Amino acid sequence: MTKHTVDPTLREPHIAVYDALREAWNEYGFSPSKIELRNATHYSITTVNKVVKDLKAKGYITAPKFQVRQMKPTDLDRTLSIAPLPPWEALTPPRKYFVLEKRKTHR
Repeated sequence: MTKHTVDPTLREPHIAVYDALREAWNEYGFSPSKIELRNATHYSITTVNKVVKDLKAKGYITAPKFQVRQMKPTDLDRTLSIAPLPPWEALTPPRKYFVLEKRKTHR
């Protein structure tokens, strides 16, 4: 069951980076790099670094220092938002941040 947390102190970049990180863990089982988070969310690397620092301070993610691809949401079932979600929000599919392309096989 997905848990939803409303945190009015967050901003849109926080939600986008958290959702992209959560999606990567749920879909692929590993953390994206900060460069991949930047590419997925279309925010600057400075913004991604600040957001990761803020989310870590609030306890939404763990991110050990000096370790690449070790960021992880503390709860993979938690979703975040700035304001309460409208009732129909559960019916709309979530935004996809990462889309892996299938490689062509040569035969």
